[in-house]
Amino acid sequence: EIETTPREGRGTAGPLWLIAALMVLAALHLGRDVFIPMALALLLSVVLVPPARLLQRIGLPRPLAVLLLLLVALGVIAAGALLVTSQVLNLAADLPNWEANLVRKLHALSEGSGALDRAMRTLRRLAEELGSAGGAAAAAAAAPAAAGPSNLEALLGLASMVAGPVSSLAIALLLMAYLLMQREDVRDRFLRLAGLNDLHRTTRAMADATDRVGRYLLMQMLLNAVFGFGMGAGLALIGVPNAPLWGVLGFMLRFIPFLGAWIAVAMPLVVAFVTGAGWTEPLLVLLLFAVVDGIVTHVLEPLIYGRSTGISPLALLVSSAVWTVLWGPIGLLLAPPITACLAILGRHVPALGFLEILLGNGEALPAPLRFYQRFLAGDPEGAQQIAEARQEEAGTGAALRDLVLPAALALAAD
Repeated sequence: EIETTPREGRGTAGPLWLIAALMVLAALHLGRDVFIPMALALLLSVVLVPPARLLQRIGLPRPLAVLLLLLVALGVIAAGALLVTSQVLNLAADLPNWEANLVRKLHALSEGSGALDRAMRTLRRLAEELGSAGGAAAAAAAAPAAAGPSNLEALLGLASMVAGPVSSLAIALLLMAYLLMQREDVRDRFLRLAGLNDLHRTTRAMADATDRVGRYLLMQMLLNAVFGFGMGAGLALIGVPNAPLWGVLGFMLRFIPFLGAWIAVAMPLVVAFVTGAGWTEPLLVLLLFAVVDGIVTHVLEPLIYGRSTGISPLALLVSSAVWTVLWGPIGLLLAPPITACLAILGRHVPALGFLEILLGNGEALPAPLRFYQRFLAGDPEGAQQIAEARQEEAGTGAALRDLVLPAALALAAD
């Protein structure tokens, strides 16, 4: 039966929900230094709960298993940081050697193109002006630079930049270790806070969230590792400098929804353009990306992902923008699992059902209501498409019974 009577009594509900949502967003933004480590710790603990249980099954005590996982996590992070740092330093040292090749290619591009030629002349004039100004500034700053502790100031500036992310990561790892050690106690306290009147529903929501988010993160890490290794190995075979750096960055950047893989290929593509003798290297990089990303996206993902996270692409795109505004780049990385948790919460908590409607990838309206709405909107073609899809699925009788008859009765009642 199609219900078309509007519900009353919701005049003040909209403004109250809007005010509450704005207050929550403001609290998340202002308290990001606290909430970001907590979110990282929760996600890492969800990922590491299965390995911790496996280690306990083979006989390791829980404290030793948690300590081992913490050391492995620290080792992976430290190894990745050392690799990226060394590769970046090598890249910076090689930059002057690529200047002549870059100038030659830009000259080749500018031949026969008035716009590029004018741009090249402008760049040359700017380079000459900056060179003359830089020489005077260097001569003026030579004496103070020799006398002052410039290296110490540079180290202090670098330390101040690194201190924030490192401290957040340390807090997240400590919280993760605590959550792994006391996971039953934390779970019971959360259940008590959620209320004991609907223990079954809360338990199902927690299990669903843990299963979906944990599976998503593990599979995403595996797929990103395949992507990063494939790109790194392929770039090394092509001869692009610093191939391990681009492989590691490809692994990390692919966590960014929609844009991560394209950002990951843009950097080695520029390096291949700058360092290659001709145009073969950039074309090979594009071909490598098409092959590796195609295999990972269209072959491995459908095989590995048994179930999706339950969120629609549009919701993921909007939530990525929102979380980036709230928490910066780390918000962009955390947007998919956080959005999945919110959609699962809306699926299991009736008061938050609007989250499932806004974020979920399920059917927003049942087929009879969609069929009726198309007629109300003056879209007979859309109604015909819905009816044909129902007819192919269940037959002509089912389409008439489920779609046409309820719509006709509703129109007659109006």
